[in-house]
Parts: sequence; C-alpha cells; structure tokens
Amino acid sequence: MGVIYRVKCERCGSEFEHQAGVGFVYACVGCGEIADDYAPFWCPCCNKRYNPQDADFADKISEVILWD
Repeated sequence: MGVIYRVKCERCGSEFEHQAGVGFVYACVGCGEIADDYAPFWCPCCNKRYNPQDADFADKISEVILWD
C-alpha cells in the first residue's frame, strides 16, 4: 500500500510524481529515494525540498493517488 503525490513545483513549475510506501520500506520509482509517508523529497529538476508533514504541503500537490 502506498501513496503517489503529483506535484507542480512552486519554484521551477515542473510537474512530477513522488511515490511513498506506507508501513514498509519503499523506494520511489522516479527519484530512487527510500521514502515513507512522512519522509521529505525533492523536485527532480531544481531540488526544492518538499516535506509531507508541513502544514501547507496539501496546497502544493495537484493529486494524491492511494494504491494497494
């Protein structure tokens, strides 16, 4: 089970996806980061840091997909 974040970067405007696992170790297919639901990740174009625990993180995502 996991989550896919579709994000439009607020710094450079690129759109990318980041995948995080829930409950087990999972590596994002796009960036290779080993991530869980709370780990920070970076824009692949400009390296802007995104943290899912930030209060305004929900404003930066365009879509969230949950998968089993």
